[in-house]
Amino acid sequence: MTRWRARRLAPVLAAGACALNLAACDLTPDARRAARQAQIDPPRLWLAEAVGPSGRVLRAVEVCADRRLHEGFARADPEVNDQPCRATSPIVSKPGLYAMRCEAVGQSFAVAVTSEGDLRRDFKVRYALTPLESGRGPFVQTLRYRLLGSCPAGWRIGDHAPSERAPLG
Repeated sequence: MTRWRARRLAPVLAAGACALNLAACDLTPDARRAARQAQIDPPRLWLAEAVGPSGRVLRAVEVCADRRLHEGFARADPEVNDQPCRATSPIVSKPGLYAMRCEAVGQSFAVAVTSEGDLRRDFKVRYALTPLESGRGPFVQTLRYRLLGSCPAGWRIGDHAPSERAPLG
C-alpha cells in the first residue's frame, strides 16, 4: 500500500467502520457524516443530575452530546401538557440568563433559565416556568451537568441512559 493510500484510508480506519477487509468497506452516507462530525465536534458524555430543593440528587442520567446539544442545556424550549410554549416576547439570551414570555394551552408563562459555573465542565441550571394569570408560583427544576469524558462506544449524539454514578432518590 502506498503512503498516499494509507493517509487516504486513515479517516475510515479511525472511524472504526472497517474491520479487516478494506476492499469490501463501503461507508454509507450516514456513517461518513457521523465520522466527519466526530472529527469536527466530538460528542462528549455528560452527567445530568436533577437536584431537589435540599440539594439532594433525585435522579441522574448520562447523555452523549455534541456542541449544539450541550449549548441547549442552558436554554429552554418549554412545553405545557405536551404542547410547545410559543414565544410571545423577544428572547433574552446572554451569559447566565435565558428568558422569555410564551403561550401554551391558552395561558401565558414567564420562562427564566439561569446558569452558574463552568459551562465547559461543571455547572448548574435552574429552569423556572411561571404561569402569569393563575397566581400560582413557578414550576422549578434544577439540573447539575458534569462532563465525564468521551461517549461510550456505540453511543450517538442524544443517546442517554440512567446513571449509576450518582445516588437515586
